[in-house]
Amino acid sequence: MKIGIERKTAPLVLFCTLSFLLGMSMVWWLVDVDLTKPALAQRTDFLNAFYIAGVIIARGSFHELYPPLEADSQVGFEFAKVAHSLLPYLPANSQPCWQYPPIDAQFLSLFAGLPSSTALLTWQILSIGAIGASVFFVSKFAKVHWAIVSSLFIIFLPFFQTLKFGQQGIILGLLPLCAALYLLGKERPFIAGLVASSTFLTLKFLVIAGFISLVLLPIQRRMLFGLAAGFFILVGYMLATVPFLTCLEWLHNIQLSEKYFFEPHFYHNLSLYISLPALLILHFPIEFRAFGKIVFYLFAAIVLGLTFIVQLHVTRSSLPLQQKLGIVFALSFYMMPMTLPHLLYYDLAGIMVANILLWNIPAPIAISQKLRAISVTSTVVVDFYFVSFAILNSSTFHPLMFALIMSVIFGQLLITVRQIPSQVQQNNVEVIKPHIS
Repeated sequence: MKIGIERKTAPLVLFCTLSFLLGMSMVWWLVDVDLTKPALAQRTDFLNAFYIAGVIIARGSFHELYPPLEADSQVGFEFAKVAHSLLPYLPANSQPCWQYPPIDAQFLSLFAGLPSSTALLTWQILSIGAIGASVFFVSKFAKVHWAIVSSLFIIFLPFFQTLKFGQQGIILGLLPLCAALYLLGKERPFIAGLVASSTFLTLKFLVIAGFISLVLLPIQRRMLFGLAAGFFILVGYMLATVPFLTCLEWLHNIQLSEKYFFEPHFYHNLSLYISLPALLILHFPIEFRAFGKIVFYLFAAIVLGLTFIVQLHVTRSSLPLQQKLGIVFALSFYMMPMTLPHLLYYDLAGIMVANILLWNIPAPIAISQKLRAISVTSTVVVDFYFVSFAILNSSTFHPLMFALIMSVIFGQLLITVRQIPSQVQQNNVEVIKPHIS
């Protein structure tokens, strides 16, 4: 049954109206910064990283993307020099670097011919379009009115943070996964895998796409085939069009990014960090961080394994396919802060998709109430954390405290979801018994 605004009256209409007004004010603020405040605009991730990478590729200067193979740090190489030459308002002590695949920079070279402010605004407009497309896919899959989904996306502040920084998590992460969810619901798993393979351009979402495809292997195995096919097509294109040395430097650069945890002279903006493993490592004494990485990455692997077991239990149950897909995707989005080390606040946008999926899962009343309580709690906690560090500029809500609260919420979600198949089956038996007697 579709949930639409026609089923509610004034309160829901008022909520949607106020949300859209809030969204318009956010867009106005973004446009104002892009066009009138270059010092702020040039500090965004899009301009000091993505735009620079695109310009470098457009010039054909592949050697400027990454530090050379003999480098033992990401600091002080050609990429940062190019950034400072193109962005006069970039702080002198800023050291931008490029951590994404070369093929991502090739995609971003499409913006190289635009002035920096125009490129940023264009990217943000495309990101808003990607949010709109994600709304469509989630609305159709979850059977929730698009105005409600849009309103929930607007009030969930990781979306605004992504737009503000010009990050690519919506276009190259959330959108492909939402499209894959919709296509799986239409029983087109191979195409869903192909679409999801575009997350190769931002690897943290590729990990989630791969994890989902493995969980769904017993019931939607063609998704894994589609994901693998798309992955190899993209890798093949990259190897055919990018110097092999550049590809090796990219792989070496991934290793260098791990050293970030060990270099105390680097500035760590912990307010943006929401990865529990990363925060635990960064709170370890420098001399013990190598040991801490082993311990906390092992912890992340255990969480990954437990999540996989619960999801596999769901996929093997008698639940309808739509419910299985919704639960698998929801748990995968919630799992990200517990398992992925290089995760920042704006990567939490998928939590709202998860909450919409969880809200409408048909289940016994006690379980349904728990799922909705989890959805509301996580939304409030995530938004309140943004208000704390970004608006109030307060350190009262410590990032590690936030990550621990989210881990407790995730643990409760795992326990609740684990009960759904057996509870639904028990309810079905109780409904059938009177008819048999």
